[in-house]
Amino acid sequence: MHTTTELRAKLSADREGSSRGPRGTGRKRRRRPTGALAGWLSVAPALLIILGFTFYPMVQSMLLSTDRWNMLGPRQFVGGENYATILAPGTFGESLFNTLVFTVITLIGTYVLALATAVAANRELASARIVRTITVLPAVIPMVVAGLIWKWLYEPDHGLINNLIALVGVDGARWLFDTDLALPAVALVSIWKDFGIYALILLGGLQRIPAEIYEAATIDRAGPWRQFRSITLPMLRPAGAAVFLLLVFNSFKVFDQVWVMTEGGPGTSTLTVVTFIYTKLLTDVGVASAASVVLFVILLLITVVRLRLSSREES
Repeated sequence: MHTTTELRAKLSADREGSSRGPRGTGRKRRRRPTGALAGWLSVAPALLIILGFTFYPMVQSMLLSTDRWNMLGPRQFVGGENYATILAPGTFGESLFNTLVFTVITLIGTYVLALATAVAANRELASARIVRTITVLPAVIPMVVAGLIWKWLYEPDHGLINNLIALVGVDGARWLFDTDLALPAVALVSIWKDFGIYALILLGGLQRIPAEIYEAATIDRAGPWRQFRSITLPMLRPAGAAVFLLLVFNSFKVFDQVWVMTEGGPGTSTLTVVTFIYTKLLTDVGVASAASVVLFVILLLITVVRLRLSSREES
Protein backbone atom coordinates (compact mmCIF):
# COMPACT_ATOMS: atom_id res chain seq x y z
CA MET A 1 0.00 0.00 0.00
CA HIS A 2 1.11 3.52 -0.75
CA THR A 3 1.94 5.75 2.11
CA THR A 4 0.63 9.29 2.42
CA THR A 5 4.00 10.72 1.40
CA GLU A 6 4.12 8.61 -1.78
CA LEU A 7 0.58 9.66 -2.76
CA ARG A 8 1.43 13.34 -2.34
CA ALA A 9 4.57 12.91 -4.46
CA LYS A 10 2.58 11.16 -7.19
CA LEU A 11 -0.08 13.91 -7.28
CA SER A 12 2.63 16.55 -7.49
CA ALA A 13 4.25 14.75 -10.42
CA ASP A 14 0.90 14.48 -12.23
CA ARG A 15 0.33 18.22 -11.87
CA GLU A 16 3.75 19.03 -13.26
CA GLY A 17 3.16 16.70 -16.21
CA SER A 18 -0.23 18.21 -17.02
CA SER A 19 1.30 21.73 -17.15
CA ARG A 20 3.79 20.59 -19.75
CA GLY A 21 3.10 20.39 -23.50
CA PRO A 22 2.39 17.21 -25.43
CA ARG A 23 4.97 14.46 -25.36
CA GLY A 24 6.73 16.03 -22.42
CA THR A 25 8.20 18.97 -24.34
CA GLY A 26 7.64 21.27 -21.38
CA ARG A 27 6.16 24.04 -23.55
CA LYS A 28 2.92 25.72 -22.62
CA ARG A 29 0.00 25.37 -25.02
CA ARG A 30 -0.94 28.42 -27.01
CA ARG A 31 -4.06 30.11 -25.83
CA ARG A 32 -6.81 30.72 -28.34
CA PRO A 33 -7.93 34.33 -28.81
CA THR A 34 -10.99 34.97 -26.74
CA GLY A 35 -13.47 37.74 -26.12
CA ALA A 36 -13.12 41.00 -28.03
CA LEU A 37 -10.01 39.85 -29.92
CA ALA A 38 -11.81 36.84 -31.39
CA GLY A 39 -14.71 39.06 -32.38
CA TRP A 40 -12.48 41.57 -34.19
CA LEU A 41 -10.66 38.77 -35.99
CA SER A 42 -13.93 37.29 -37.22
CA VAL A 43 -15.22 40.58 -38.66
CA ALA A 44 -11.86 41.80 -39.97
CA PRO A 45 -12.38 40.53 -43.57
CA ALA A 46 -15.77 42.22 -43.82
CA LEU A 47 -14.38 45.44 -42.33
CA LEU A 48 -11.53 45.50 -44.83
CA ILE A 49 -13.99 45.10 -47.71
CA ILE A 50 -16.22 47.87 -46.37
CA LEU A 51 -13.26 50.20 -45.82
CA GLY A 52 -11.79 49.47 -49.24
CA PHE A 53 -14.94 49.55 -51.34
CA THR A 54 -17.20 51.95 -49.42
CA PHE A 55 -15.45 54.41 -47.11
CA TYR A 56 -12.35 54.96 -49.22
CA PRO A 57 -14.37 55.83 -52.38
CA MET A 58 -16.58 58.12 -50.27
CA VAL A 59 -13.57 60.02 -48.93
CA GLN A 60 -12.07 60.25 -52.42
CA SER A 61 -15.36 61.59 -53.82
CA MET A 62 -15.43 64.29 -51.16
CA LEU A 63 -11.85 65.27 -52.00
CA LEU A 64 -12.50 65.26 -55.74
CA SER A 65 -15.61 67.41 -55.29
CA THR A 66 -13.33 70.36 -54.51
CA ASP A 67 -11.18 69.90 -57.63
CA ARG A 68 -11.53 70.45 -61.36
CA TRP A 69 -10.30 67.39 -63.25
CA ASN A 70 -11.11 65.65 -66.52
CA MET A 71 -9.04 62.51 -65.70
CA LEU A 72 -6.37 63.55 -68.23
CA GLY A 73 -4.65 66.70 -67.00
CA PRO A 74 -3.61 67.70 -63.49
CA ARG A 75 -6.16 68.30 -60.76
CA GLN A 76 -6.92 71.91 -59.89
CA PHE A 77 -8.35 72.91 -56.51
CA VAL A 78 -11.48 75.07 -56.92
CA GLY A 79 -13.03 74.82 -53.44
CA GLY A 80 -16.82 75.03 -53.47
CA GLU A 81 -17.11 76.04 -57.11
CA ASN A 82 -18.40 72.61 -58.15
CA TYR A 83 -21.16 72.76 -55.53
CA ALA A 84 -22.13 76.23 -56.71
CA THR A 85 -22.33 74.86 -60.26
CA ILE A 86 -24.68 72.00 -59.48
CA LEU A 87 -26.84 73.95 -57.01
CA ALA A 88 -27.42 76.75 -59.52
CA PRO A 89 -30.48 76.45 -61.80
CA GLY A 90 -29.62 74.03 -64.57
CA THR A 91 -29.29 70.41 -65.55
CA PHE A 92 -28.61 69.01 -62.07
CA GLY A 93 -31.74 70.67 -60.70
CA GLU A 94 -33.78 69.09 -63.49
CA SER A 95 -32.24 65.68 -62.80
CA LEU A 96 -33.01 66.01 -59.09
CA PHE A 97 -36.61 66.98 -59.83
CA ASN A 98 -36.99 64.03 -62.23
CA THR A 99 -35.56 61.72 -59.58
CA LEU A 100 -38.06 62.98 -57.00
CA VAL A 101 -40.96 62.45 -59.41
CA PHE A 102 -39.66 58.99 -60.27
CA THR A 103 -39.35 58.18 -56.55
CA VAL A 104 -42.92 59.27 -55.79
CA ILE A 105 -44.34 57.25 -58.69
CA THR A 106 -42.42 54.08 -57.85
CA LEU A 107 -42.96 54.46 -54.11
CA ILE A 108 -46.74 54.71 -54.36
CA GLY A 109 -47.16 52.24 -57.21
CA THR A 110 -44.82 49.59 -55.86
CA TYR A 111 -46.06 49.78 -52.27
CA VAL A 112 -49.73 49.56 -53.20
CA LEU A 113 -49.17 46.67 -55.61
CA ALA A 114 -46.83 44.87 -53.22
CA LEU A 115 -49.25 45.23 -50.31
CA ALA A 116 -52.18 43.91 -52.37
CA THR A 117 -50.06 40.98 -53.52
CA ALA A 118 -48.89 40.22 -49.98
CA VAL A 119 -52.46 40.21 -48.65
CA ALA A 120 -53.54 37.85 -51.46
CA ALA A 121 -50.55 35.55 -50.94
CA ASN A 122 -51.11 35.44 -47.17
CA ARG A 123 -54.32 33.49 -47.52
CA GLU A 124 -54.28 29.74 -47.04
CA LEU A 125 -55.44 28.98 -50.56
CA ALA A 126 -53.94 27.00 -53.41
CA SER A 127 -53.96 30.12 -55.56
CA ALA A 128 -51.72 31.90 -53.03
CA ARG A 129 -48.76 29.73 -54.04
CA ILE A 130 -49.31 30.66 -57.67
CA VAL A 131 -49.41 34.34 -56.73
CA ARG A 132 -46.11 34.06 -54.83
CA THR A 133 -44.40 32.36 -57.76
CA ILE A 134 -45.65 34.75 -60.44
CA THR A 135 -44.81 37.92 -58.51
CA VAL A 136 -41.19 36.89 -57.91
CA LEU A 137 -40.46 35.95 -61.53
CA PRO A 138 -39.81 39.54 -62.80
CA ALA A 139 -37.29 40.11 -60.00
CA VAL A 140 -34.93 37.44 -61.37
CA ILE A 141 -34.68 39.21 -64.74
CA PRO A 142 -31.66 41.57 -64.96
CA MET A 143 -32.68 45.21 -65.12
CA VAL A 144 -30.91 45.75 -68.44
CA VAL A 145 -32.83 42.87 -70.00
CA ALA A 146 -36.09 44.15 -68.52
CA GLY A 147 -35.38 47.60 -69.93
CA LEU A 148 -34.76 46.20 -73.42
CA ILE A 149 -37.96 44.13 -73.28
CA TRP A 150 -40.08 47.12 -72.25
CA LYS A 151 -38.36 49.34 -74.80
CA TRP A 152 -39.68 46.99 -77.48
CA LEU A 153 -43.12 46.92 -75.85
CA TYR A 154 -43.22 50.74 -75.90
CA GLU A 155 -42.12 50.95 -79.56
CA PRO A 156 -44.62 53.34 -81.24
CA ASP A 157 -45.11 51.53 -84.56
CA HIS A 158 -44.53 47.84 -83.85
CA GLY A 159 -44.68 47.57 -80.06
CA LEU A 160 -47.09 45.18 -78.39
CA ILE A 161 -48.72 47.86 -76.22
CA ASN A 162 -49.74 50.10 -79.11
CA ASN A 163 -50.85 47.08 -81.14
CA LEU A 164 -53.19 46.03 -78.32
CA ILE A 165 -54.51 49.57 -77.98
CA ALA A 166 -55.14 49.69 -81.75
CA LEU A 167 -57.49 46.71 -81.44
CA VAL A 168 -60.04 48.92 -79.67
CA GLY A 169 -59.64 51.71 -82.22
CA VAL A 170 -57.39 54.00 -80.18
CA ASP A 171 -54.13 55.46 -81.44
CA GLY A 172 -51.13 54.49 -79.36
CA ALA A 173 -48.78 57.00 -77.75
CA ARG A 174 -45.12 57.65 -78.44
CA TRP A 175 -44.25 56.48 -74.96
CA LEU A 176 -40.50 56.94 -74.73
CA PHE A 177 -40.46 59.83 -77.20
CA ASP A 178 -42.98 61.97 -75.33
CA THR A 179 -41.53 64.30 -72.69
CA ASP A 180 -44.67 63.89 -70.55
CA LEU A 181 -44.93 60.09 -70.76
CA ALA A 182 -41.30 58.95 -70.84
CA LEU A 183 -40.60 59.21 -67.10
CA PRO A 184 -43.82 57.44 -65.96
CA ALA A 185 -43.18 54.77 -68.61
CA VAL A 186 -39.71 54.09 -67.20
CA ALA A 187 -41.08 54.12 -63.64
CA LEU A 188 -43.62 51.45 -64.65
CA VAL A 189 -40.73 49.13 -65.52
CA SER A 190 -39.30 49.50 -62.01
CA ILE A 191 -42.70 48.86 -60.45
CA TRP A 192 -43.26 45.74 -62.54
CA LYS A 193 -39.83 44.31 -61.83
CA ASP A 194 -39.46 45.00 -58.10
CA PHE A 195 -42.91 44.78 -56.53
CA GLY A 196 -42.59 41.01 -56.00
CA ILE A 197 -39.53 41.38 -53.75
CA TYR A 198 -41.24 44.01 -51.61
CA ALA A 199 -44.36 41.84 -51.50
CA LEU A 200 -42.30 39.09 -49.88
CA ILE A 201 -41.04 41.53 -47.25
CA LEU A 202 -44.58 42.66 -46.47
CA LEU A 203 -45.76 39.04 -46.50
CA GLY A 204 -43.24 38.26 -43.78
CA GLY A 205 -44.65 41.14 -41.75
CA LEU A 206 -48.21 39.89 -42.25
CA GLN A 207 -47.32 36.40 -41.10
CA ARG A 208 -45.96 37.79 -37.84
CA ILE A 209 -49.35 39.23 -36.88
CA PRO A 210 -51.04 36.80 -34.44
CA ALA A 211 -54.18 35.19 -35.85
CA GLU A 212 -55.89 35.58 -32.45
CA ILE A 213 -56.16 39.33 -33.02
CA TYR A 214 -58.17 38.81 -36.20
CA GLU A 215 -60.32 36.20 -34.47
CA ALA A 216 -61.11 38.64 -31.66
CA ALA A 217 -61.92 41.35 -34.19
CA THR A 218 -64.27 38.98 -36.02
CA ILE A 219 -66.07 38.20 -32.76
CA ASP A 220 -66.45 41.95 -32.24
CA ARG A 221 -68.08 42.10 -35.70
CA ALA A 222 -65.29 44.05 -37.33
CA GLY A 223 -65.44 43.72 -41.10
CA PRO A 224 -62.49 43.00 -43.44
CA TRP A 225 -61.86 46.69 -44.19
CA ARG A 226 -61.98 47.62 -40.50
CA GLN A 227 -59.54 44.81 -39.67
CA PHE A 228 -57.22 45.89 -42.45
CA ARG A 229 -57.26 49.53 -41.34
CA SER A 230 -57.10 48.97 -37.56
CA ILE A 231 -54.97 45.82 -37.33
CA THR A 232 -53.02 45.06 -40.50
CA LEU A 233 -51.68 48.50 -41.35
CA PRO A 234 -50.59 49.49 -37.80
CA MET A 235 -48.87 46.16 -37.12
CA LEU A 236 -47.22 46.21 -40.54
CA ARG A 237 -45.33 49.45 -39.85
CA PRO A 238 -41.88 47.87 -39.19
CA ALA A 239 -41.95 46.00 -42.50
CA GLY A 240 -43.46 49.05 -44.19
CA ALA A 241 -40.61 51.23 -42.93
CA ALA A 242 -38.04 48.83 -44.37
CA VAL A 243 -39.86 48.79 -47.71
CA PHE A 244 -40.03 52.59 -47.69
CA LEU A 245 -36.28 53.03 -47.19
CA LEU A 246 -35.39 50.40 -49.79
CA LEU A 247 -37.73 51.94 -52.34
CA VAL A 248 -36.38 55.45 -51.77
CA PHE A 249 -32.75 54.29 -51.98
CA ASN A 250 -33.31 52.28 -55.15
CA SER A 251 -35.33 55.07 -56.77
CA PHE A 252 -32.68 57.70 -56.10
CA LYS A 253 -30.03 55.36 -57.52
CA VAL A 254 -31.98 54.49 -60.68
CA PHE A 255 -29.76 54.26 -63.73
CA ASP A 256 -29.88 50.98 -65.68
CA GLN A 257 -33.38 51.15 -67.12
CA VAL A 258 -33.11 54.88 -67.79
CA TRP A 259 -29.87 54.54 -69.72
CA VAL A 260 -31.02 51.47 -71.67
CA MET A 261 -34.44 52.87 -72.58
CA THR A 262 -33.96 56.63 -73.03
CA GLU A 263 -30.40 57.68 -72.08
CA GLY A 264 -32.02 60.55 -70.19
CA GLY A 265 -34.14 61.78 -73.10
CA PRO A 266 -36.12 63.02 -74.79
CA GLY A 267 -34.31 66.20 -73.86
CA THR A 268 -33.79 65.97 -70.11
CA SER A 269 -37.23 64.56 -69.28
CA THR A 270 -35.83 61.27 -67.87
CA LEU A 271 -32.42 62.52 -66.73
CA THR A 272 -31.89 61.32 -63.14
CA VAL A 273 -29.19 62.22 -60.64
CA VAL A 274 -27.11 59.08 -61.27
CA THR A 275 -27.46 59.53 -65.03
CA PHE A 276 -26.25 63.12 -64.60
CA ILE A 277 -23.26 61.89 -62.58
CA TYR A 278 -22.42 59.29 -65.22
CA THR A 279 -22.45 61.81 -68.07
CA LYS A 280 -20.37 64.32 -66.10
CA LEU A 281 -17.70 61.72 -65.30
CA LEU A 282 -16.59 61.93 -68.92
CA THR A 283 -15.94 65.69 -68.80
CA ASP A 284 -15.61 66.93 -65.21
CA VAL A 285 -14.98 64.50 -62.36
CA GLY A 286 -15.22 67.29 -59.78
CA VAL A 287 -18.79 68.19 -60.70
CA ALA A 288 -19.77 64.52 -60.77
CA SER A 289 -18.21 64.01 -57.32
CA ALA A 290 -20.02 67.05 -55.92
CA ALA A 291 -23.31 65.66 -57.23
CA SER A 292 -22.50 62.32 -55.57
CA VAL A 293 -21.89 64.05 -52.24
CA VAL A 294 -25.20 65.94 -52.51
CA LEU A 295 -27.00 62.66 -53.29
CA PHE A 296 -25.38 61.03 -50.26
CA VAL A 297 -26.47 63.88 -47.98
CA ILE A 298 -30.06 63.69 -49.28
CA LEU A 299 -30.27 59.93 -48.67
CA LEU A 300 -28.70 60.34 -45.23
CA LEU A 301 -31.28 62.97 -44.23
CA ILE A 302 -34.15 60.80 -45.47
CA THR A 303 -32.83 57.86 -43.46
CA VAL A 304 -32.41 59.88 -40.26
CA VAL A 305 -35.89 61.41 -40.53
CA ARG A 306 -37.53 58.03 -41.24
CA LEU A 307 -35.74 56.31 -38.36
CA ARG A 308 -36.77 59.05 -35.94
CA LEU A 309 -40.37 58.81 -37.06
CA SER A 310 -40.23 55.03 -36.59
CA SER A 311 -38.81 55.40 -33.07
CA ARG A 312 -41.59 57.85 -32.16
CA GLU A 313 -44.25 55.48 -33.50
CA GLU A 314 -42.84 52.59 -31.49
CA SER A 315 -42.67 54.67 -28.30
